[in-house]
Amino acid sequence: MKIGIILDTKEFEKAWNAFRFALTAKKQGHEVKVFLMGEAVECEGLSHEKYNNVLCLLWHF
Repeated sequence: MKIGIILDTKEFEKAWNAFRFALTAKKQGHEVKVFLMGEAVECEGLSHEKYNNVLCLLWHF
């Protein structure tokens, strides 16, 4: 299945969950594309003590 995810926020929990979902789908053999819009283009620099560094998930895409 082809899955497209549009992320337009850099809120920690929302970004983390979007990338976790994308990575899980990719590991199960789905074709996944993540589109970053607006402030989401700054996700690369996010880090939070509760949510692991979002950058680690970005490397998969």
